[in-house]
Amino acid sequence: MTYFFIGGCPRSGTTLLQNIICSNTKVNPLIGEVGYLYHLVNAYSTGKIDFESQSKYYFSDLEELRNFSAELVNNFLKHIWKRYTNTTHIVLKYPLMGELFPDIYELVEDVKFILIIRDPRDTIASLINVGNKMALQGEDRHLTPMFTERKLSEFIEFYRRAYGSSWNYKLVGFQTKVAYIKYEHLVLNPTVAIQELQDFTGLNLSSSIKDAKWQRSQINYSQLSDAEKPWYSELYGQGISSKSVGRYPQVLRQEEINFIKREGADIFRIFRY
Repeated sequence: MTYFFIGGCPRSGTTLLQNIICSNTKVNPLIGEVGYLYHLVNAYSTGKIDFESQSKYYFSDLEELRNFSAELVNNFLKHIWKRYTNTTHIVLKYPLMGELFPDIYELVEDVKFILIIRDPRDTIASLINVGNKMALQGEDRHLTPMFTERKLSEFIEFYRRAYGSSWNYKLVGFQTKVAYIKYEHLVLNPTVAIQELQDFTGLNLSSSIKDAKWQRSQINYSQLSDAEKPWYSELYGQGISSKSVGRYPQVLRQEEINFIKREGADIFRIFRY
């Protein structure tokens, strides 16, 4: 069994990508985000960082911390597999999990990671729209100053953090387990992009190209909680569409576009935007 993990900056197309991978009947259907696992792995990640100041009082060394964390994480993954026993692979998604892909690689043996990348201007514009919806709905659970004060520098750092740890992780073998796919490539050239995903995953995903509706989703998006509704996209449940490509001028002022390109120059260079 292979565990496939999907990550990327929120509003970059992770849910669409999850639907495409879950179109194969050998994997679990499209299910809700695995935030619980994110917190388990994040505990291991911060435990390593804070080992000398905190963790050393509870673990004799980093290896003991790793073994303990691996047992927790793998037990949870086995628990998921027992809920979807007719599958040969498990597909899990949580956008910010991409920050922790190197840590998952240290804890889980049979894994593959897929990071979806979207034009930072479109991604940030979409995040701003989410913040506006939060404000209108009075939802303050995730309404941080990044949203309320339209802090573009924080948006850029938020975007950079989603990919930096995986992009810069040098442990031998890790990058062979990671596929990077551009959202624009996926929606503008779906036949080519999905063939690349098939080559990487070993799964037949061809049905997702022609599907006008998501066939294997277990999520009822009309029943999302108020806290989740600002993140809802009109494209959820629909066929592959390019209508969201290049929409950022509708949200961003020219000076904001210039700021994002200037302050995120490394992102634009690395991801070739």
